[in-house]
Amino acid sequence: MRKLLLVCLAMLLSVNLFDGSLSKARAQNFDLSIYNTADLSDVVDPIMKFFGTIGGAGFVNTAKLHNFGGFDISARVVGVMIPDEYSGIAGLVPDQSGALTSPFKNENLLAFPFLTASVGLFGNLEVMARLFHYPLGDDPLRGGVTLLGGGLKYGLVQTGLIPKITIIGAYQALMVPDEFDFGTVKIASLKAFASKDFLIFTVYGGGGVDKTYLTVDFAGLPADFNGDYNATNSHGTVGFGATVFPFVKVNGEYNFGTFNSFTLGASVSIR
Repeated sequence: MRKLLLVCLAMLLSVNLFDGSLSKARAQNFDLSIYNTADLSDVVDPIMKFFGTIGGAGFVNTAKLHNFGGFDISARVVGVMIPDEYSGIAGLVPDQSGALTSPFKNENLLAFPFLTASVGLFGNLEVMARLFHYPLGDDPLRGGVTLLGGGLKYGLVQTGLIPKITIIGAYQALMVPDEFDFGTVKIASLKAFASKDFLIFTVYGGGGVDKTYLTVDFAGLPADFNGDYNATNSHGTVGFGATVFPFVKVNGEYNFGTFNSFTLGASVSIR
């Protein structure tokens, strides 16, 4: 019995992977010798870029930073669109019959909810935090996949009538229950955004790079499969926001890259 190298990633991508009709034993019953190292890298690359897309979306609803002590608490949903060519990547996930299939097979859109918070600091700085949690099945004791991260925003331009400009550096890590732990997944992001307010409306845009790192360290795998993998995903963003009530803002954005995505959000913001 061997634990699948990407079992945690596959679980996150396949809602019904570990329901009552599929045992843990079957989920772990894979012969990784069907892949050579190069083939596995080709399989891992789009999945890591997928995670980079999830972790890299929904960072802002404006490039305007909060004053010292000001804050923003947001609920956001990131929807990732799956291109047709990725539905046919090599099989990693067992279907209900136990046959291996692609984690993206028959999936056109996958959505993930985030909680985000930002707090203004001195010197055109703002700190941010992000949280995503995905339960593994219906049993609350089983735990789930958690993406936890933080970042720092610096306002390059925050005064005057010209558009506000902000750069962001962020770091996020994926955490899984011990029984499914196969290594570590981390996402490092560097982005820049500009925005302009028009009465109650905000138009913003920008772009950046998200680099996903996967370190596999599992004794049950062949030695060639343990090691470090990484993938770089660049994308651009255009977005629109509106203040619908005092201190309440909604926004929507579209991100284009290897995987296109959109973000819908609502926030309470006190500047």
